[in-house]
Amino acid sequence: MRKLKIAVCDDEAYELKRIKALVEQAAGSFGVAAEIFLYKDSGGILNTIENGSVRFDMLFLDLYIDDKIGFDIAAAVRKKGYPCAVIFITAFADRMPESFQYVTSAYLLKPVSMEKMLEAFGTALNHLQAVPNFFLHTKEEERAVPFREIVYLESHLKWIYIHVSTSREPITFQGKLADISREFPREYFSLCHKSFLVNFNYVLKIDKSTHEAVLTTKDRLPISRSCYVQILKDFMRFHSVARGELNT
Repeated sequence: MRKLKIAVCDDEAYELKRIKALVEQAAGSFGVAAEIFLYKDSGGILNTIENGSVRFDMLFLDLYIDDKIGFDIAAAVRKKGYPCAVIFITAFADRMPESFQYVTSAYLLKPVSMEKMLEAFGTALNHLQAVPNFFLHTKEEERAVPFREIVYLESHLKWIYIHVSTSREPITFQGKLADISREFPREYFSLCHKSFLVNFNYVLKIDKSTHEAVLTTKDRLPISRSCYVQILKDFMRFHSVARGELNT
């Protein structure tokens, strides 16, 4: 596995140093090489995200940072449209429900123990890695498409369109979505409609008023009546570890 790029942002020097040490230990425990970037203010990390000089794999964010909150930073990276595990570290338990709309891997309460950091790091790795690739076999080509880059699949007539975060043009091939969907990991992908299979890593929220999945790419996918209950269950299960942090 390549070296992960991890950002830690906290405006308190002691906490920044402590969280960095916990992240380093967790990475070592999982045998993962990591390059850690430290930020004492929101401006620095927001500039890095906006100019794209570093594409982070994980963000460890304090909730209140100078005049911004961690949600602002999470929103900025989600707008970029690439998978990034987001972990909030805070003393404020009451903001936890809001964190779900930013596709949060974990919501940790200070002071963070090594045990909780290991749980959060493991969940973040799972969100990033999952099963690595979808293997596309057609008469024209054979290729591996990383699951982490797939935003959603769309079916129209006999054609399937794979919308990916790395290209504006979808990957197109003939097939049945009902058959293809069996090859995708259930913990990350769910049918929201007979014509759409969505990756929860890119879902900001489920809009209950319009029955749509709102994505980080600004796309809105319809949720059919027959899929509605199941996708809500799947979406909440995707965030189950984050919810569990609050109950321990």
